[in-house]
Amino acid sequence: MLEISQLIAHLKFTTPAKLPYWMGSAFRGAFGRNIRHICCVDFRKECETCDVQENCLFYYIYMRKNARIGHAAPPKPIILIPPFFGREYFFEKEGFLDIELLLIGDFSKYLPHVILGLKLLGQRGIGPMRYENLNRFIIDSIKMKNSNSIVFQNEYIDLINFQRQNIHTLENLTGDTFLVKFRTPYTGSKFPPSPEEFINRIRNRLIRFVNEYGTQERVPECVVEGDILKVNPHFHKLRRRSKRSDKKLFKGYTGEVLYHYSFLNSAARWMLQVGRILGCGPDSAFGCGFVDISPVKDTENFLKK
Repeated sequence: MLEISQLIAHLKFTTPAKLPYWMGSAFRGAFGRNIRHICCVDFRKECETCDVQENCLFYYIYMRKNARIGHAAPPKPIILIPPFFGREYFFEKEGFLDIELLLIGDFSKYLPHVILGLKLLGQRGIGPMRYENLNRFIIDSIKMKNSNSIVFQNEYIDLINFQRQNIHTLENLTGDTFLVKFRTPYTGSKFPPSPEEFINRIRNRLIRFVNEYGTQERVPECVVEGDILKVNPHFHKLRRRSKRSDKKLFKGYTGEVLYHYSFLNSAARWMLQVGRILGCGPDSAFGCGFVDISPVKDTENFLKK
């Protein structure tokens, strides 16, 4: 159905760092500038008129407007997911930061390009503070998220440890009550999404990736009945720095939601496992909507906390 590689890049800062409130836009934009430097054969041309756009990684992950199916712009096949602290983040030289990487479908073959793009980004620095000689880093290591196997360290790429997982092989998540931690901002129209909407938002994200980078097969319907037992929301105003968007500010939510499901069909239980990888809702390219989903066995005691 769809293959995905999940990695963690362990970044070591060679200067003091002053990182922005929300890093999703900053990392995506800065990474894109460096990917273009790697890939572009003629900076005098616009991407829309370039003769080699169909063979250009930068074009595919930043500029392509037409999806294989549907009218919306295609989801991005390489996603950087920096942590969300909900505040500006400061640390001295030699501080560390972990960011997640998702490589979707055949774009896993571009791991060396991703590594080079991150290396160049680290040399130049991230965000406006790079002009003050801050926010520069090196890649200490890159590991597979689930196995901790090292795929890059000391300037060496070890493809033997590199893994791709077919999302169809995920096992159904068991249980009736689940704590969902929205660890990066969820940018859907309302928060929290209802129990049905939460699972359907995962499914909608999966459909777009399967249509664009997978087999285009039909994603099974989810049948769901449930309630929200507890909500601990945090509202955020996020700033998007994009030359191609007039929308400079948009809202997002983090926090925890306790869902209780009185019924989940098999497809819905599988979809919860998918959500642990792909997240839910819009703006996946900016690292938005990624969640942790944990079964809760003793709901009564959990609610007393």
